[in-house]
Amino acid sequence: MYYLTKNGNFIYKNAKNNSNKYITPLITDTHMHILGFGEKLLNIDLENMEDNEIINIIKKKLKDNPKKIVLRGWSTTNIDIKSLDNITKDIPIILIRRCGHVAICNSKVIEKLTKNLNYIDYNSGKIKEKALEEYYETFGYFSNIEKAYEESKKYLISKGYGYVHSDDLHGIDKEDLPFDNEIKIFEKVAINNYNELLDYFKKGYFKDYKSVKVYLDGSLGGKTAYLREKYNDGNDRGNLVWKKDELKKVLEFCENNNLHLCMHAIGDAAIDEILKSFEELKPQSIHRIIHASILHDDQIEKIKKYKIILDMQPQFIESDKSILKSRLSEREKLTYRFKKIYEENIPLIFSSDAPVEMPDWIRDVRILQKHGLPLKYIIYNLTYLPQLIDGFSRDEGYLIFDDNPFERLTIPRIGE
Repeated sequence: MYYLTKNGNFIYKNAKNNSNKYITPLITDTHMHILGFGEKLLNIDLENMEDNEIINIIKKKLKDNPKKIVLRGWSTTNIDIKSLDNITKDIPIILIRRCGHVAICNSKVIEKLTKNLNYIDYNSGKIKEKALEEYYETFGYFSNIEKAYEESKKYLISKGYGYVHSDDLHGIDKEDLPFDNEIKIFEKVAINNYNELLDYFKKGYFKDYKSVKVYLDGSLGGKTAYLREKYNDGNDRGNLVWKKDELKKVLEFCENNNLHLCMHAIGDAAIDEILKSFEELKPQSIHRIIHASILHDDQIEKIKKYKIILDMQPQFIESDKSILKSRLSEREKLTYRFKKIYEENIPLIFSSDAPVEMPDWIRDVRILQKHGLPLKYIIYNLTYLPQLIDGFSRDEGYLIFDDNPFERLTIPRIGE
């Protein structure tokens, strides 16, 4: 039996039933929302649905007398606050875009949102970013946390995942998390501002969790990713949710308290804000940028200089293919630069961002291969490299390949 070791090579070990099988640790998804993914599995997904189908689903759900209606998955829609108010104004209705950064609400929701008015379009009922976070705090998101976790866990284990870096503390407390040890979870504590970070610290969150998450911008699909130049099909540059000075305070706090900072940044201007903070503070600990969807050569050089890990989603290449030209025009060539990042030897880990995408590491490997990344590099970065961040031993289970996965990818069996 050939076993993959932490140094990235297979070594032969005698076993009771010797065979030319290749053994690796289970796969790590380094960025997802495990409870949100469970909600997706439990509920109707709006992706690819027509508006009339969505309206009919809402009306059908209303017959069960729910306290609220939460649906997710649309990409484009003409449904607005009037459409939803025509169904009912008595309970909250929210339709969250597939990216999770934009939503359409009825007036029952809008009237309760009072803190982030500049993130609300009152004419359309569209809310985004901080207003959406306020919705979670006010109304909650999850229909059944325990069921969501069980569904998500069952799916992930069946696909060969054993480790997850997750982001779930939206509208719930750490005591609400239903996690067990059947899958190892590295939880990121998402914050909306520096004072919230201090509050979590006082409550003892960082005795249990060693990572902080900030969202600097939104998504390309929702036109909320923060760009250096205006959207080709829009009137602005998107939304910068965190200013540099406040981000610096968070980064400094993480440095002083041995915390790993995860920074959601999709647009190139959002990346600029991060790099300015790193240039001024020169942090020494390991931190990461999640997404990094648009990167210029000068930014790649600075990311390498400051030893920032990049956490990227291969399936986004396919999912965003239909919008990149219209959104970005010639800037499309600056998106999803996996090959360049590999060539520059920048630490790169891979994830799904579920529920945005379905976790499918086999699919991701094949996408990365098409873009010129070698199998040995991909497999190692899906198994051992994330240990640099989470510290989990990689002996919770393993994958059994009939062929050397560094040379040819076949579907493995799952061992314990």
